[in-house]
Amino acid sequence: MTKRWQINYVIFLTMILFFFVNPLNAQSENKSNFFGLNPSVTVEPFYDKGELDINILPIVYQTSLTKRLDVRITSIFNLGIRNEGNEISHFGLETALPIFFKAKLDKKERSKGFFVAPIVSLTRNKIEEHNNVGLWIEPGYHLLFDNNFALSFGLQLGGTYFSYDNGLTKWGNHFGVKVIFGKWI
Repeated sequence: MTKRWQINYVIFLTMILFFFVNPLNAQSENKSNFFGLNPSVTVEPFYDKGELDINILPIVYQTSLTKRLDVRITSIFNLGIRNEGNEISHFGLETALPIFFKAKLDKKERSKGFFVAPIVSLTRNKIEEHNNVGLWIEPGYHLLFDNNFALSFGLQLGGTYFSYDNGLTKWGNHFGVKVIFGKWI
């Protein structure tokens, strides 16, 4: 993957986030927005021993849609650590809809508390040459501090559909621990 292609991908991802999120914000002027990071490491069962992926662009954006429902978008841009050399492996987006157990008094308030989120993840793995569609459920807790700093903890459970370039397809189990930190502004 060339540097130019990587830069184009980052620009494309930024544009998607801007164009997807900007109309949501147009609905309400003083709306709270969460910007954060979701550091993550992925190890697949089919990787050789010592191989893994590290998300090197783990940007998270979250905003409220209703008093109980948020939308969360997470970028995926993984560096594949492989025995034969390192390179960009996965890229894509994860979209979640956290549904909070306790409704806010006003939609403009910052989200906090227990939630459950259905998640769809769309990625491309260029090293193993396959596209992925992940379908998960994430129960979790969004902890809000006095200074608008927040931590979100969740467990992801579900399945991932692998569609290989050679025509093979398969389903795999998914289990993930999600830790997001950032700030509401």
